Amino acid sequence: MKKVFTLVAAGALTVAGLSAQAQITLDGKVTAAEIATTPTTNKYQLVSTYAGTHSIADRGLKSLYMATSATKLYIAVVGAFLQDNTYPAVVMYLNVPGKTGVPAGTKLAGGAAGDSPLKIKPTMDFEVDYGVRVNFDKTPANGGYFSFADYSGGNVTGGVPDTYQGNVKEGTAGLITATATTGPLLGARVAYTNATGLAANTDNSAIEFEFDLAALGLTANSKVDLFVAYTNDGGVFTTDTFPPIAGQTTALAPDQDFTLIPGKQFLTYQVGAGVLASRSEVANSLRFGVYPNPGSAVAVSYTVPQGKQAVALSVYDATGKQVRSMNEAQTGTQSYKLGSLSAGIYVVKLNIGGEQTSSKIVIE
Repeated sequence: MKKVFTLVAAGALTVAGLSAQAQITLDGKVTAAEIATTPTTNKYQLVSTYAGTHSIADRGLKSLYMATSATKLYIAVVGAFLQDNTYPAVVMYLNVPGKTGVPAGTKLAGGAAGDSPLKIKPTMDFEVDYGVRVNFDKTPANGGYFSFADYSGGNVTGGVPDTYQGNVKEGTAGLITATATTGPLLGARVAYTNATGLAANTDNSAIEFEFDLAALGLTANSKVDLFVAYTNDGGVFTTDTFPPIAGQTTALAPDQDFTLIPGKQFLTYQVGAGVLASRSEVANSLRFGVYPNPGSAVAVSYTVPQGKQAVALSVYDATGKQVRSMNEAQTGTQSYKLGSLSAGIYVVKLNIGGEQTSSKIVIE
């Protein structure tokens, strides 16, 4: 896997307090009861949101959630995907431990199945071991078509294996289990609920994936890199990706070279600790700072990029107990005063549109 300098310290304070919660229901929706603001077993964490221009009006991505249980990895892509007379798709590229895959900066050979959007040949800025897709039929009742492309052996002339796994339809009755009997999709399940448009999707309707941790080679504290995109018919990348591309207003190329785009074009999720990122690049992009530090009246400053976005700020003491929290939509430059806190060491965590950073603070 590509090395990433991560915010392990912030996660360490909260992982110790994880406790068993009710299992996530795989039904194609992310309910409020399934979401936690900090990494919690069997609860979704908001990983990223899309607030930019949609190259296809009222269609595309809205938010990305991830979670883990003792044995499963969950990925929920919230949005509105169906289009008239076309076959759009949600695609994901994954990098998992223990596989060599296709190195960062190398053009993918594409999947061998000509009817799958995984036939496209992007160049990613992280190692790719697997591609996953669900194509949505132009007839809503027909649901979506689930397959995966296997890059774990590297590029293959003529295209890598792209194996069909089944037809997912709406709701719990349409929930499917992958047909694979070995490999990374062993026991994987997919559920889906249709949204008529992004504006109408007020209940977090989503395409929801459940992967077996052991099948993917993931254990406690393992990291998985991923990139998620909404594609048009034929596999052409739209504007909508996770992580979002700042300032992108037109559709990308089907064989897009993501190494030419500034910044990091993938997310890193750690089992047990949640979404991770480079401390310096995220802190710099969000202009994140705490001052004075050490001090007695500390304030947190930051800037919300790309218009109004969801902002979550949490403060934890040395035992991992949350002592301050704030969740609201904001724009522009902000300052948040922590108020009176007892003397000691704390961690402040900031999440803006899925971009997360943190800092240790000392209260005198």
